[in-house]
Amino acid sequence: MGCPSAQERQPIVDSGEEELFLSDPQELARLEEEEQEYSQPQQIWEGFRKRYPKIQAFDSANGCEILTIKPQDIGLLPRENWNYGNNSFLLHGYYNYRYLVLARIGGEGSQIRYILGVPGHYYSNEKYMASMFGFPHFVLSKKQPSQDGRFGYWYTDIRLQNQD
Repeated sequence: MGCPSAQERQPIVDSGEEELFLSDPQELARLEEEEQEYSQPQQIWEGFRKRYPKIQAFDSANGCEILTIKPQDIGLLPRENWNYGNNSFLLHGYYNYRYLVLARIGGEGSQIRYILGVPGHYYSNEKYMASMFGFPHFVLSKKQPSQDGRFGYWYTDIRLQNQD
């Protein structure tokens, strides 16, 4: 199906300078559908996926993909997440372990969630601080240090969609 020539399309504006033509409704519908399929969160995630290393930090029943990032990478997320870039708890975890995690949880047939995680240990004092700074949840790491078995990630759910 080729593009109609300028003579076949109907002008909607003729200002004497340039004629504007109606767009093909089928083409517009196709573009809308394409936009829905490849949403903004998926575009952001794919950008991160191409640039950052993957790790197997933990498992999820619905599947997960986990990337390691740095605090400055938070600036590549939608603006509503930028406050995490100078969050004291996040920075403390980063300076101790030299990485953060950004994960996509879920997939085929399940709701997709995105989380930002800070490495740490599951102790009551750390739990209090993590929660106070916006990281109320914890997941144990698959690989545990031999001394305590409490290593994992304090995390919070984030949105990869702008709230415009």
